[in-house]
Amino acid sequence: MANSNYLSISDILVTNEKVPCKFLLDLPKMGFLDPSATENDLKAGTNIEIPLWLAESLYTRRPPLVSVDLPKIYKETYREILNADSCTVDMHKLGQHFYELGCYIAKHDIKGEVSSTLLNTFRQRFKMILSASVSTDSINSVQPLSMSERKRTEAAVVTERALSSWLKIGDCPLTTANMVANHRKRKRAEMELL
Repeated sequence: MANSNYLSISDILVTNEKVPCKFLLDLPKMGFLDPSATENDLKAGTNIEIPLWLAESLYTRRPPLVSVDLPKIYKETYREILNADSCTVDMHKLGQHFYELGCYIAKHDIKGEVSSTLLNTFRQRFKMILSASVSTDSINSVQPLSMSERKRTEAAVVTERALSSWLKIGDCPLTTANMVANHRKRKRAEMELL
């Protein structure tokens, strides 16, 4: 899997997302991981969803104790929907940490389908969010956003407001900084000496 940022709250939330796993070996006294288990031991071949951080730990052991499957939001059906028109998808319902979790998953996607879907989805939705950030009315009409999209949207709105207020000031001439002017004078003096 991937190394997580130990002190990042958002990374802690992302790595706590559950991923489907198949246990490859019998694990004694680990039956509590499977809510439907009647035994104390977890048998090989058991399919359950466990947090990404635990799946990562079990997968990186030698021999690996689990095989990790793609979460359903990154499987072919969802990839087709997102590649067709991701702007109509409710990203909040699909996965609040869609991009971040996708980055973890994409590191082990040999075909690169997950990473291309993440990139395509981000491109489509970024254009939509950027154009909507100009007006707060149009922000409300956008499909619900993932956590990272919300942060980017809030930043875009703040930037747009700052730009608008700066442009309204109007009579604010741009001047050359003293450091740049002095640098040009020094360069000119050096060229004259040559």
